[in-house]
Formats: sequence, C-alpha cells, structure tokens
Amino acid sequence: MKKSPEAILDRTDAAPALASASAYWRGWVRGVDPAVVHHWSRRGLFAALGAAVIFDSHQARAAEKFPARNIQFIIPYAAGGGFDAYVRYIAPVMEQNLPARASIVPVNITAGSGSRAISQLYRSKPDGYTIGIFDVPGMFIEQALQGSNAYDLAKFAWIGTMGEGERYLLAVGANSPLKNFADVRALSAKRPIKFAVTGLEGTATAAAIISTEVLGLRRQLITGYRGSSDYIVAAIRGDADAAISATSTMMKFARAGQIRILASFAAHSAIPGIPDATALGKPELDQLTVERPVGAPPGTPAGLCVILSSALAKALADRKVVTWAAENDVIMTSRTPQQTAALVAQQESFFERWKPWLLHV
Repeated sequence: MKKSPEAILDRTDAAPALASASAYWRGWVRGVDPAVVHHWSRRGLFAALGAAVIFDSHQARAAEKFPARNIQFIIPYAAGGGFDAYVRYIAPVMEQNLPARASIVPVNITAGSGSRAISQLYRSKPDGYTIGIFDVPGMFIEQALQGSNAYDLAKFAWIGTMGEGERYLLAVGANSPLKNFADVRALSAKRPIKFAVTGLEGTATAAAIISTEVLGLRRQLITGYRGSSDYIVAAIRGDADAAISATSTMMKFARAGQIRILASFAAHSAIPGIPDATALGKPELDQLTVERPVGAPPGTPAGLCVILSSALAKALADRKVVTWAAENDVIMTSRTPQQTAALVAQQESFFERWKPWLLHV
C-alpha cells in the first residue's frame, strides 16, 4: 500500500524525506484516487506540495550551474578498443556542446572484464560529474552472475547512446590457414575452434557463444583479454583460431591487412565475397548487436541527464563525428534518455532468451 506524502514527511532524516516526498507527490498527482486526497489534512497536503517545490527548485539551481568542473567518462575496457575509440573521439565534441566550459575526461577501468567499471559508476555520486559507456547486452551477464551486489542496470540514469547497434564479423589472422567459412566448419568437425574474448561478461563473448550455437560450431573460449583490440591481436598472432567483434573494430584491422574477414552476421553485408547471415541460412544472427548506451549513477537528477543527453546528441550530429563514423562503418543515431531506457529493457529481454547458454559456458 502506498504511503501518502504526508506520512513520508514524518521521517526524521530531512533530506531523504524531501526527496521521497517530491517523487511521491509527482506520482500521486497523476493518478491518485480523489477520495484519498479528500481525507488528507490541509497541513499534510501543503507540506507535501511544498517539499516537492523545494526539492525541484534545488535541482533546477544545480542544473543552472552545471557543469562547474570536469566530467569523468568511464570506459569499461582498455585503450585502443571500440568502446575506447568511441568515447575518445566523441567526448571532445560533446564537451563543446555543454552549457558551461568543462572537459570530459575518459577514464579506462579494465579490471573484471568491465564489471568493476560499471560497479564503480553505480556507486559514484549522482551529481552528473561521472558518466560511463555500457557494453549491452553483455553487462547483463555479470549482473546475473553477481546479482544486485555488483549493480542493477534498471536503476541507472540513462543519457543516450553512441550510435546504432553494430553487427558482428568473424575473422582470422591474415596468415591463418583458414581461408573461408567452409574451412571454419571443417576445423570445427575436427576440434573446438579457439576464440579469443575478453571475459564471460562482454557482449562480444555473448556473440561468440550465441553465434556458434546457432551455426553448430564447436568452440573453446580463451578469456582474459582487456579489450577487443587485444583479443583480435591474439587471433592475428595465432594464439587463437578466430575472433568475433563489432564491425567498426574489425574493419580497422581489415583495412590494415592484418585480418581476413570470413563471415558477417548482418542480414545483408556490404562486404563483398563473404557470406552474411542470410547466405549462412541463419537470419537470426542479425539480431546480435552491440549497443553502447551512456548512463549516470542511479539518482542523477533528470535535469542533468537532459543537459548531458543534449550535448551527446549534438556531438553525434556534428559533421566531424558523422565523417568519422562513416569512415568506421558506424551509423550515429542519437536517443533520448527515455528511448535509451527502452533499448536497455529490450536488450534485457534478448539476454533472458539466451541466458541458459550464456551462464553455463
């Protein structure tokens, strides 16, 4: 049963009470039973309304002064990978679109295959000065393994996304004896294929598990790499047979002549000479995407999220960023905080579908 805002104000800790009363008041006024309101005392009614006004005015004043110092942008993987490249290229343009002068400083936190970075963000002060990029749906794996002790993705304050979800490519080193996808199938018939990955929590790892299940390939995961660039280099060196990673990261190595792309999981690939999901007879592979939502700690005021979301959206529309995206096979589409929350919820549903395979590798 809901408590009335009047009851909330009876709590002794004033600041949390004001915050809770404000939140409850905004929820109640949209759909509360008029008969309930009739029984509230006038004093309680005005106290609740006053609490909401005071709390919201404090948030408004904070937003007016934001940002007053530099903003940390947490990256859950090592420098040189796809997530790092996105943040380091877009952040300088994003900071130019903030209402006050401040730097956005990328911070790589690589331990725990990304989980430590997200856990640290989860427990950071919700003042808008710490944000992070997420690897989704991979981060749902760590959440399922550790429970709410690590973090709860449903509670983050979402800001937006860095581009549309990317499809995956399967590649081998340029000197690999595997010349085409038929060779991959033939190797799988003899022994499990060795795939280099970050850890069991990464979306690329999830893509490797799901795609090999769908394609009927035997696999052996070699974990411990700090980012996509690291595990792709492992395949180039021959430490692994192959790697599966997002298009933008793979194409960087392909253009340098360091890898050979053998398959695309997109429904219709723009890369000539390789089978795509349709040609492989597995169109469901097109559903495998890596999403890069940007979020802030739980409880970050909505006004600050709107400011950050606007700066991110303007950065993604900047000609410099659009050109960089085209050169790296990326489509830069911005999302509002509400659209981002809906995307994360959709990705959670996708994770739940494949959960038995992802948690029992």
